[in-house]
Amino acid sequence: MDCTRLAEALAEARGRQEVFRRALTALEEAGVIRCGEAYWVDEGVSLFQMQACRSTCPLVARSRLLAQEALKRGTPLQEDSFVALPVRQGEKTLAVVVLSLKEGQAIPEALPALLLLALKRPGLELAGRLLIAQEEERRRVGRELHDGVGSLLTAALLTLKVAEKRPEKLPEARKQVAEALEEVRKLSRELRMSLLDDLGLKEALLRYLEEYRKHGLAVEVQLDLPPLPKEKEIALFRVVQEALTNILRHAQAQRVSVRLWPEGDRLFGRVEDDGRGFDPERTPASVGLLGMQERIQNLGGSLILHSRPGQGTRVEFGVPL
Repeated sequence: MDCTRLAEALAEARGRQEVFRRALTALEEAGVIRCGEAYWVDEGVSLFQMQACRSTCPLVARSRLLAQEALKRGTPLQEDSFVALPVRQGEKTLAVVVLSLKEGQAIPEALPALLLLALKRPGLELAGRLLIAQEEERRRVGRELHDGVGSLLTAALLTLKVAEKRPEKLPEARKQVAEALEEVRKLSRELRMSLLDDLGLKEALLRYLEEYRKHGLAVEVQLDLPPLPKEKEIALFRVVQEALTNILRHAQAQRVSVRLWPEGDRLFGRVEDDGRGFDPERTPASVGLLGMQERIQNLGGSLILHSRPGQGTRVEFGVPL
């Protein structure tokens, strides 16, 4: 394989996920592999899937186990036509790619070095975080506008049509428009985070958590927060916000606990629910989870997720003060 084309493709990548996507695509187009998957290694030495195979194939069933074994050994691992390749910087494994080789093909010797150069390129992590965060925020706002505001306004419009002949329906239409307006204001508050600017992280979280009580969740809160730089407050707020959003969307929980506390020279956090849980080993990491991981890592900290089916989910993190 001509590694010059691979290097050129990786040089244009703007985030970790795009590095892996471009590398796997280049290897496929060159006829080296049938398919491949990629995993990022977090500070807790857990694997977060960054690039998955596009279809069901023999690799899918064995990919994670091979990646875990290669991570444990710190050296390439081959079974039949499958190869798990750690991408290492010194003694640390940054990522693992698992490839399904075509018959008679071998991994280009320069692949680990090229991936390492691409992953450690200055500005890559920041660019990737910004792109992911911006795209996820656009999708979230779009969903909120469609499912919340859009539905309320549609209902109000239908009620107004009925009210043309039945004026007693006007109060109902007025109520629906008021609810839509409140949804717009809620979205505006979340986007601007004016509470955080005006009141600081503790008060902003307390008021934000009040919104979750309105959804029927029993919320337990313990916030022991020292003064923090504004950029750290923003990152921590977004991490807690994303964890709570995931709980509301997926967990079917009754109770949620949020705790932040200092210990020594670090600030620790925990967001825990009693919901249905899931198996992290069998569930690809969501963009939201990867975004949380990126924010914490950017603060010099680490984040780990614990969950089991039927036993709830716990997100824990620690960052330097």
